[in-house]
Amino acid sequence: MQVDRDKVIKINEWMEIFKDIYSKPDSKTTPEQMWIAVMAHSSSIGESIRKFSFESLLNSTSHTFCWLCSFVNKCNTLDDDIFSIKGYLPEIVSLKYPMVCGHCQGKPCNCDPVKMERQKDKSAMYKQLLERRKRILASFQSYCIEDSCKEFDDIYGGRIHIQSLENIGYHFMEEIGEAAVCIRQLSQLREITKYSNTKIDVNFIRQLSTIEGIVNNYVSIKPPKDINYASRNPNMLKARVVEAKMGLVIEIGDSFSWFCSILNKLNSISLSIYDHPKEHPEILKPLETVLKEEYLDSSGQPRCPSCKRSHCECVFYNVTTRKRQHYKK
Repeated sequence: MQVDRDKVIKINEWMEIFKDIYSKPDSKTTPEQMWIAVMAHSSSIGESIRKFSFESLLNSTSHTFCWLCSFVNKCNTLDDDIFSIKGYLPEIVSLKYPMVCGHCQGKPCNCDPVKMERQKDKSAMYKQLLERRKRILASFQSYCIEDSCKEFDDIYGGRIHIQSLENIGYHFMEEIGEAAVCIRQLSQLREITKYSNTKIDVNFIRQLSTIEGIVNNYVSIKPPKDINYASRNPNMLKARVVEAKMGLVIEIGDSFSWFCSILNKLNSISLSIYDHPKEHPEILKPLETVLKEEYLDSSGQPRCPSCKRSHCECVFYNVTTRKRQHYKK
């Protein structure tokens, strides 16, 4: 596929670019393994923030974004699988963030932090968010990275302005880790349809492959506050699956929200630096520019930044250790 390097690339298009480059190696990789890669590159974001290394930070955000998109691509390719989620990344994020805050549903956010922490049962809110999402879903099809950053800046810009880059990074890492908890829970139940005594069949798993199906089942099943993980009761097992699947969707949204907040904070720092251009050379680039430099050649042809091939041919004997950048320790 050929890409116009001078044009803004939509997030959906970036996902297709990554699919074009990595479809072969990703076909041999499980969702669990792919999220390990998301976590690995996210930790590089944390390290770069700690060192206040802008160049490394932008490089780490580009690879984290690639793996996050690849994870969603993987979920899209799965059928009758507990990890199956149909939809592009912006469509998944749009459940928790349908152009408003996912808690107070305000823009800008008007949340009371104390009340928000006390609110545990969000089942009714998910139904409201789903209805709002249906009305604006088409808008997310055209979203680019800059659009997403602006959307989250409109919602949370005031709150992000008073936070440090380090604090934003901590929040991002927290959400990535919470998504890993949900992935671990789903992984523990991956073979659940193979046992008749669970009374969970493939049709139930298929219902959970769409955002609407996940929300409807979450609301109807209403997972208890304290799930009994030792119970073999079919209803309890269904509750575990639904809670983990809903949790994954929400944590992907939260992770992307804080990811965009990192980019917004970097942009704020960049504008501050550029107020004095003679004293400070240009050191910050938009993520879109970094992605094009990493994943597109001079003619706009997608290519792996490691092996430089249009379709990744990196040699790995254990796909769980595959990396999309070279680490130098």
